[in-house]
Amino acid sequence: SDTEFWDKMQAEWEEMARRNWISENQETPGQVTISTIEKGYYFHTENPFKDWPHAFEEGLKKMKEGDLPVTILYLEAAILQEPNDAEAWQFLGITQAENENEQAAIVALQR
Repeated sequence: SDTEFWDKMQAEWEEMARRNWISENQETPGQVTISTIEKGYYFHTENPFKDWPHAFEEGLKKMKEGDLPVTILYLEAAILQEPNDAEAWQFLGITQAENENEQAAIVALQR
């Protein structure tokens, strides 16, 4: 299916980036890394919740509702606000896995 094809392409792109086959100045359209510490996880740049107060709590609410794409945006916003929040990284990894984005899940859970 088209989704599987694009997921595979994204995984290959991230692997090339991880192996430094791509210049660090190049970014995937619509996504960006926030620092070299988070290298390998690509955050959505068009995240409407990036400055949302209590983004982590909102993400947990959306997770309970089963809205995985919005949950991911809230959790990414929470991590952008507090990059060392291990619990936010854990929930982001779990949510990415449930959303069948294994590569992003692995990177998030490794954090």
